[in-house]
Amino acid sequence: RSEAAHVSENVQCSFSDTCDLSSTDGPPRNWKGIGIAMVVILAVMSLVLLSVIVLSPGTNHEQIITKVQVPSFICYFRNNIVLKNCCMDRPALFSCCIYSSMMDVAGWSTVASPSGSVCSRDLQDLSPPDKERAALQFASWGPQGNQLAYVFEGDIYYKQSVTAKPLRLSTTEQEERVINGLADWTYEEEILLSYAAHWWSEDGARLAYLSINNSATPVMEIPHFLGSLYPSNTFFPYPKAGSNIPSVSLFVVNLYGPAHTLEMLAPDSLKSRYHYISMVTWISSTRLAVRWLNRAQNQSVLCVCEATTGACSECLMLALCPCLWMQDVPLFSSDSPVFYTVLPAKQGASGEFHHIANLSAQPATPSVPPRFLTSGNWDVTSLCALDEKAAKMYVRNQPHTHTHLKHFTNTRLRQCVTCKLIDGCQFFKAAFSPNNTHFILYCLGGTRLVTQSFRGYTAPKSLGTTALMQNMFFPVMHLKLSLPQGFETNHYPLLVMVDSIPGSQSVAEEFELAWPQVLVSAHSVALAWVDGRSIRGQKTTVDPRKIGALNVKDHLAAIESVSLILSVMFPPQAFGGYLTLKMLAATDDMFQCAAAVAPITDFRLYSAAFSERYLGLPAKEEHSYSMSSLLGEVNKLKNEDFLIVHGTADGKTRVHFQHSAELLSRLVKVEANYSLQLYPDEGHVLKDPRSIVHFQRTVVNYLHSCLQHLAYPEPEEEEDEEDD
Repeated sequence: RSEAAHVSENVQCSFSDTCDLSSTDGPPRNWKGIGIAMVVILAVMSLVLLSVIVLSPGTNHEQIITKVQVPSFICYFRNNIVLKNCCMDRPALFSCCIYSSMMDVAGWSTVASPSGSVCSRDLQDLSPPDKERAALQFASWGPQGNQLAYVFEGDIYYKQSVTAKPLRLSTTEQEERVINGLADWTYEEEILLSYAAHWWSEDGARLAYLSINNSATPVMEIPHFLGSLYPSNTFFPYPKAGSNIPSVSLFVVNLYGPAHTLEMLAPDSLKSRYHYISMVTWISSTRLAVRWLNRAQNQSVLCVCEATTGACSECLMLALCPCLWMQDVPLFSSDSPVFYTVLPAKQGASGEFHHIANLSAQPATPSVPPRFLTSGNWDVTSLCALDEKAAKMYVRNQPHTHTHLKHFTNTRLRQCVTCKLIDGCQFFKAAFSPNNTHFILYCLGGTRLVTQSFRGYTAPKSLGTTALMQNMFFPVMHLKLSLPQGFETNHYPLLVMVDSIPGSQSVAEEFELAWPQVLVSAHSVALAWVDGRSIRGQKTTVDPRKIGALNVKDHLAAIESVSLILSVMFPPQAFGGYLTLKMLAATDDMFQCAAAVAPITDFRLYSAAFSERYLGLPAKEEHSYSMSSLLGEVNKLKNEDFLIVHGTADGKTRVHFQHSAELLSRLVKVEANYSLQLYPDEGHVLKDPRSIVHFQRTVVNYLHSCLQHLAYPEPEEEEDEEDD
């Protein structure tokens, strides 16, 4: 610094003087040439930079993968996860419901005694002012602020904030057997496939909810034998085939200002008849789309309803096939009166496949057919999102065993988002942001299993791949085999997995590691899954009343084509158990043994929504019900080796023990050879950990006893050609 100061003192230049700091010894520099050279260099660099910018391809925003790093929290209560959430942007949402005690109530899911919400460690009681220690059935946050809706004893209550006074939105007497805002057994298990039956508008100004009335529905009685001197019984509405089904109404209540409730009127064609409501979604703050079904579920009416008046206009009336997804939500355009949905489309000789259709949201005009945006021998499984700013629609499609996410532009240009995104991943699911500009992709399966390790918030590190088993696909007959490592033909028994319902898909590359897969490596068996003809192609041309018989034929044809020594049908449930015993009765010596868990034995005893969907009303389709029943085929099961497993309290979720009781009574009369395992007070899904372990050991021991005396033949060797 001292040297710099000294130079500064000796060298001083004013605006009027010239300060010559150059050496006086050398020749003068060519400043003009240097300047020209610098200009040329800058020009060349500018041209290179411009070329890079112009010729570089545009960024494909779908392929940008951002690592998500957010704080998360989980609320636990007695080792059960009550609420799980992450990335909270509102302090009020950093709250969770804490249940002080929980119990199961027949016909509905878990309910709890008075709960609260946690906000800054301050407990707020949710009990209604006119009731003490009432049972809380459900609670959900609204889209604005910390709105809260909750259900006590079948009635809906609303709070504008957690600390606000509750407002009662519905009033019913418990004796009336009416529930508002939640699904009863029929709607939760068969129609909505959801326990919640209320929907917030996007601005939080209105709440739509179903009111389900079971006053005329027959009551099912479930006995409980344990824990008391005398057995106790649980009663809940359960409509069987041909009996009265619950009546349903859709209401919309205004939450801002004086509470005003309007009923959305059903279509004229369904007003005076039993019907279902299978889908409700908000289109705007004052309009919502509703799908009504007739009782037979072979006719669908899609309406757009005005929340301010209750009037509903029909947009689409469709002859419905049971294999269509009744809960699918159409995508509505906000700037034009059109919407998109998935409908069956004929694909020549290949039959009908599900594709995207563009329709008008105006009142239905029968003369205007839908305009299909996709075609081909593959299915669109679901519509994911509509990004109107980018003019793109995202869908999941299913060619053969894969599921990929694709987007379509307004010019019908199709691009696969996930096909080459992750090496080896063939099965995806996506979750979209509210404005549909971002989405989270879940890789659910493929040809490789990759294990990743997370530590803190650092990037995951691949630990390599592990080959657990070998999968083989047969796309022509929709067959999937899981084989143990080192598999050799004719040396392993084949376990056929038939736990499925009509229209479901088992043959897929979705990764699954459950007890059946463990058997492949632990007990050296081969697994087989078969999809019937109701899965892909011609699915809408199959007579639903023959769906059981056709599934049996499809399974038997696929199994016969596999050159393995032995076939064993492994423990399926409900409809899968029904198919298992049906196949056992339809064949001689094809199966060594079989196991069925809670099998359906007579569709007259089963849920009205399920049975009538495929077989119709018993009064009109008596022959179909008789042909599908297992109870008339017990003579064919007389000499077969099979195991029946059932929980005595089953019925609150699926198949009542009455099904097995009717079958066992007939098996005893014909002196059939069968094994039986009952689980007292257990439901369709075993809950007691000791019962689960016992069930697994029982089935494995039964499998070993079934196979222990078998001799596997040596594989055939090719004979050498002999010279003449």
